[in-house]
Amino acid sequence: MRNYKIALIIAAALILGGGIGFIITGFASAGSIENSFNFTYEPSSPDSIEDLTFNVDIGKILFKYNTSPTTSYANIDVDIEIAGLYMEGKTYENFFHPSTEWWDNVTATFNLLTLPDVWFDPSHWFKSYDITVAITLRTDVVYDLTALVSVGSIEMQVSDGVVLNGTSLTSSTGSIKLNTSGNNEFLGKVRLESSAGNVESSTAKTNFTRGFRALTSAGSVSLNYTNCLMGDNLIGLTSAGSVTFKSYNMIYIKDIILNLESSAGDINADLYQYITMGANVSGSWKTSAGNVNVHYRDNLNNTDVKFVGSTSVGTFNYTPHATMEITGLGSIYSTLNYGDAMYRYEFSLDTSAGNVIANAQSA
Repeated sequence: MRNYKIALIIAAALILGGGIGFIITGFASAGSIENSFNFTYEPSSPDSIEDLTFNVDIGKILFKYNTSPTTSYANIDVDIEIAGLYMEGKTYENFFHPSTEWWDNVTATFNLLTLPDVWFDPSHWFKSYDITVAITLRTDVVYDLTALVSVGSIEMQVSDGVVLNGTSLTSSTGSIKLNTSGNNEFLGKVRLESSAGNVESSTAKTNFTRGFRALTSAGSVSLNYTNCLMGDNLIGLTSAGSVTFKSYNMIYIKDIILNLESSAGDINADLYQYITMGANVSGSWKTSAGNVNVHYRDNLNNTDVKFVGSTSVGTFNYTPHATMEITGLGSIYSTLNYGDAMYRYEFSLDTSAGNVIANAQSA
């Protein structure tokens, strides 16, 4: 028995000593790999709409526009930093496919794909990435953009006066941000989608000809429109976060649906209409576990508004005003003589466990 205990002590000492040695060796060979790469897109026969696709396993995608004339239709700058233990002797090719495989000028497709982790290589156990893919576009070219990131975020700032076609920005774990400077137009559909991040958009004087969709599973949705035109349905959905919607003087090409939905967060909407809206808008603003908060203003004789509330355990809190009436046993909040005006906003405000709160004034 005594020999057995001694053997255990010796084995534990070897394991402990080996572990300490492993850690010491790791820190002794710690470091970082830094690389920069540049690619340009110059089509041999340009199209009226240039399709660009970006697939990135890990990193941040940043779309921006040129500030001075350039012959390239797209300039792609990639900055990579990989840091961690056991980095001595490593190159970026231990973690990514070679850069010669990233860009296909013929199909205008960019692929930054990671290699599978090597289980017996400790440099893969302790690594961290800092990667940016910056794409500079031309202001005089119309693009159809598709960007997909597995781990990372996407940001896009559209310069003044730029026209785009369809725009699809998708991230599995990061946030999505789309902002416009003004006098912009999207000829195709706009879709922003994240599985675990926030989705944000702030736009001014922008035409969304084919509508707008913002979706996330675990983040919040924030949409802000100022003097914009909406040509099709506008959707903002999240499962676990809140939805914030702000609209100032929107114009609608046709009757559309405007839906805002959350499973576990609040719905907050501010809607100001001081110019003729051009069509009718209806929709459902609903949440399962949060409140629905609405602030509405118009000064137009040709515009009506109606909110129809529904709650299981909450209350209706409608602010009285001379231009509004409360009916339907306190659940309906609408313009006086609703239905007489040429154009109408009509929304259902639904919550299971929260309150319905609205403050509205209408001419």
